[in-house]
Amino acid sequence: MTHTTSKIHKPGFWLSIILAVNSGPTWCRPVPQPLSNYVGIAEDVVILENATLFVGDGQPGQPDQTVVIKGDSIAWVGPSGKMPLADPAALRMDLAGHTIIPGIVGMHNHTHMPGIPFFEASTKLNLAHGVTTIQTAGSADAIMELRWSQRIAQDQAPGPHIVPSAPYITGPGGNGPMEKPVSADQARAFVETWSRRGVQWFKLYRHTTPDIARVVIEAAHQNNSHVTGHLCSITYSEAASMGIDRIEHGLNAATDFVADKQSGKCVPSRSSKRGRTADDPEIAELIQTLVDNRVVVTSTLAILESGFSHRPQGDATSLSFLTPRWREAHTERQKQLASTSNPTQHAYWQLLLDFERAFVDAGGILVAGPDTGRHVLPGLGDQRNFELLREARFSTGETVQIMTSNGAQALGLKDRGRLEPGLQADLVVLVGDLTQAPTVIRNVRWVFRKGFGYRPEALLNGLEGTVGPP
Repeated sequence: MTHTTSKIHKPGFWLSIILAVNSGPTWCRPVPQPLSNYVGIAEDVVILENATLFVGDGQPGQPDQTVVIKGDSIAWVGPSGKMPLADPAALRMDLAGHTIIPGIVGMHNHTHMPGIPFFEASTKLNLAHGVTTIQTAGSADAIMELRWSQRIAQDQAPGPHIVPSAPYITGPGGNGPMEKPVSADQARAFVETWSRRGVQWFKLYRHTTPDIARVVIEAAHQNNSHVTGHLCSITYSEAASMGIDRIEHGLNAATDFVADKQSGKCVPSRSSKRGRTADDPEIAELIQTLVDNRVVVTSTLAILESGFSHRPQGDATSLSFLTPRWREAHTERQKQLASTSNPTQHAYWQLLLDFERAFVDAGGILVAGPDTGRHVLPGLGDQRNFELLREARFSTGETVQIMTSNGAQALGLKDRGRLEPGLQADLVVLVGDLTQAPTVIRNVRWVFRKGFGYRPEALLNGLEGTVGPP
């Protein structure tokens, strides 16, 4: 196996305590042929030494830590000076000056841009930028999404583990291609059909009526599935009382504060939140309702930021992956966005950040995903989310937890999201100290998924200029 990382050496014989390798050298694991062009590390035992490490439990990073991978699992984690194991043929990587975090669990990571499925590009972009598990939060092509989920699970293609979604559900006046059940029987049949096909998540979109939403949530739970929502016609408080599992887009989509709002009607809501702060009594009451009903909230700050003219718009790396036509559209959109600038934008953006901080402080579970679209791409959008959550006054440790173990917890995946012995070896090696600079999240050197070390540059090769309409 050829490696491109520096400071790699193979030690002499050490007595192995945990790995119990007593019958000869450790060999490379066989790499499935579809993955062979992307995997750069396949040794059965890999020792990642001397890095700053974030477990994923919300605590600060610890320096001089070691992670030992055996096969597809984490075998040991702890201070480098106390590692009680070794192997004569283990691959040892000196990662002084690096940071290790659990693999990112993206919770609003579509396999499409608006109107454009791009399964292969999206899966490679996610994995190359440290995202090892995704929940798609709505599908534009659910059958193909299921097929790609299976392909990746069977090692027929590189990519993150995909927790797929059914087609979107909406109501009268909603987007044309989405499912629009008009009766309880239709809604129940839709949920049961897609649950049998292997889908575990359903998404209510903006125009879904309350009666249909109740049936979808009830039927999904009866089928051991879950429901999230980009809401509008239904308020957050209504959805919480119905038993919805998750709500997308932080506070931005909440219509709870619209005066004289009619039930089941999707109406503009931003003006109803302008001038408020996160400690507003009505917002505090909403937060408590969500917490009491155990509703998970998804932060999608990367896509929300794209609607504010005073915020950064489209980094050079993200734009390099867009087709020329979409880059031109981005330029035109920036001109239009600049014309919408107004003094209230700054305060409203701050409210979105402060709401997420207040929600977590009240005991809420926050997860994150980019909601791909415009210039916000898979993986790159997750990295931007990291930076924005730090801007929202979450510590580095808290932000890692939101983007890794909180997502795994929300998905019921107990085998990932933290760096602990016995869990799946999904982790990211970053160049630099993530505690000192949130931008280090962009410096991905290796991405381990199920113990294989993927080379980001190999995953990204050939994707430049391909995302978007030709």
